[in-house]
Amino acid sequence: MIWRRLMLAVSGVERVPIHVLDRVGRLARAVHAHVDLFHCLYEPEAVPAQAPGEAPANVIAARVQERRRRLERLADILREQGVAVSISVRWDYPTYEAIIRQALRYKPDLLIVPGIALDETPRTLAYREQRLIEQAPCAVLFVKTRDIYSTGCVLAAVDPRHARDGGGDLDELTIGTAKTLASALADVPVRLYHAAPLGEDGLTSALASVSETQVRRLAQLHEIPERDVRVEFGEPGESLARYALEARAQTLVIGLACGSDPLRAPAARLAERLLDALECDLLIVKTRYEHPLVGAQPAPAVLPQSL
Repeated sequence: MIWRRLMLAVSGVERVPIHVLDRVGRLARAVHAHVDLFHCLYEPEAVPAQAPGEAPANVIAARVQERRRRLERLADILREQGVAVSISVRWDYPTYEAIIRQALRYKPDLLIVPGIALDETPRTLAYREQRLIEQAPCAVLFVKTRDIYSTGCVLAAVDPRHARDGGGDLDELTIGTAKTLASALADVPVRLYHAAPLGEDGLTSALASVSETQVRRLAQLHEIPERDVRVEFGEPGESLARYALEARAQTLVIGLACGSDPLRAPAARLAERLLDALECDLLIVKTRYEHPLVGAQPAPAVLPQSL
């Protein structure tokens, strides 16, 4: 896993938590990555239909420039850490589409999004995160924890059944990503977690026993000690969040197989549920990133023709 281009999407330029910038700076320095600091705004109330003495395009350009100046202050915090930074501000709407459009322009290896409601309602934040899980054209890291990246572990959620579903490389991708992140951020340990299915009688099935054997073999292959492997039986929605708290995970890495409808994919639904339940960061990786269902240009109603 190689990350050379990181993109941090911020919604409120005056209220970005310092721990988010610290995390991005640590990661960028560790992998020698360039960071694009992105912010979008859309304030139609600031652009009246007939702006006296000034065209709407000029009003919008002035608002964008004002946000660029404020965003430069955040960029300077990263530059003081020795990180190469560019800034991008766009007049665009809705936010998740604006983020995806910028990702298509900048082509980051990793998109970083603060998973904290600032100027948005929890419902708006949840909708944006769901759309990014489904359509982001790269890996996505949702930053939730305020803890410093020097303790705890990076937790990789694996499932040997992926091989039977045609996604045989997914566990390898998930573990590889977890190890890259752990190495970049203070060499914390990597742990594996698998929730094996129960039989119809509520007992562990033979298939679950096979899965446990495969998970432990996977751990050996990646030189992960047996003490850092947990296999539990049951539905992963609650047990995974509970174990992440028990293990003091700083980041949970989940892999999603592509090719199926993300709206119906169980792993995508699980990732969305975990965003609410987790107290740690969540990193989503995919076997393949398909072209998102988002246009390259904002809707005509968002931008005047002269922009």
